[in-house]
Amino acid sequence: MVAPGARRRRLAAALSLLLALLLGSLALLLSALAASSGPWTPLQPIPGLASEHAVVWQLVGNPANPQQLAAATSRGVWLSSDGGQTWAATTITEYAWAVDFTGSGSTLLAGTARSGLYRSTDGGQTWSQENTGLRSLDVRAITSGPTAIVLGTQKGVYVSGTGTAWAQAGLRDLSISSVAIIADTPLGVVAGSDQVAQADNLYRSLSVGANGGWQALPGGDPGGAPVSAVAVGPLAKGASTPPLLVGNLKGLYASSDGGDTWQAQSLAGGVLWAVNSIAFDPENPQVVYLGGDNGGSSGGGLQRSVDGGDSWAAFQQGLPASDVTSIDVLPTSPLTVLAAVWNATSRTPGTARALDTNAPPPVALHSSSGTPISVVVSPTPAATASPRQHRTTKAKANSVAAWVVGVAAVVIVVLAILATTLLRRRRRRLEAEAPP
Repeated sequence: MVAPGARRRRLAAALSLLLALLLGSLALLLSALAASSGPWTPLQPIPGLASEHAVVWQLVGNPANPQQLAAATSRGVWLSSDGGQTWAATTITEYAWAVDFTGSGSTLLAGTARSGLYRSTDGGQTWSQENTGLRSLDVRAITSGPTAIVLGTQKGVYVSGTGTAWAQAGLRDLSISSVAIIADTPLGVVAGSDQVAQADNLYRSLSVGANGGWQALPGGDPGGAPVSAVAVGPLAKGASTPPLLVGNLKGLYASSDGGDTWQAQSLAGGVLWAVNSIAFDPENPQVVYLGGDNGGSSGGGLQRSVDGGDSWAAFQQGLPASDVTSIDVLPTSPLTVLAAVWNATSRTPGTARALDTNAPPPVALHSSSGTPISVVVSPTPAATASPRQHRTTKAKANSVAAWVVGVAAVVIVVLAILATTLLRRRRRRLEAEAPP
């Protein structure tokens, strides 16, 4: 017969064991849930974008105020002052490709598809159009440095020292989808085009604003692969050349000598997608993030490298969707990473934030400074009168010949339009009904 005290002790031991098992199971469950959610936290949806199947083309944060975010979308520019918990529309309601906080974050620029460049010095509350000297009003990419602001447009590259007056800087026959500054004085720029049927879509100039001097960099876009992203990392102290990465329809390419030579990079898992966005840690060139898609179908993702691009690992757990349209990195502790994505199934956009607690710390960097370049704006050509051409009666044979030539010209124009549409399919495929 078991004594009552012994029975109570056995019951207490059994209950203690059961409680320990329950707590252990709960801890494993919470750990699994945390692992499955990953580092990413979805931000609140931007109002109206999902119902209109709009795209977030670029999401950036203010380096001086990480809670201040700006989004360029196919339905205008949106702002958040609380890290993406709420969003407010701006007066820019048209199709916007790009946004950028310049310098210390005091100025915000926005590039649109039809109205050129907008500039704000009060955090996006008010805007002014700054198109002086700008001959192309389709502004597709913006980047800035200590001495210059550089635009990629439908008709080439433009530069400015202040963002209020622009000078054409070459490549005017190309639609420039991405630009990056590789040197401040003299101004060096790498520019990528996403046109097809081009022998070359990647170019470099080491004297922008002086004599132009653009040269093709075929190693970074083999076969003229359309370029979607160009990124330059910070220059480490003691280094002579910043790291350079290019994303195109064939994948990722890297250069350690300013673009003279290139190496194709192998992504984690052997995946191969169109690389759409690349972002370096602004305080450590060894830390870099990239995102891509698979042409609008299933695929794509986001990866991270902590060794300057020599190796890559998946960094997308918890991301709302796998097609990545934009990445930005803010110098916070821990490092803040922003991403914009597209769900190809539901045709809806998303945004998310990650705090990368495992990223390597900042390193000593080479100081970068200089005097903003001076831009001399060419006057707009004045209209000139020309003699009116009078119609004359032609023989029937000549009329038939002219008709044949006209039809051939129309066919050529139609084929050119179709080719251009296919060339820029990455930009257009996500929202076919939106204005280009």
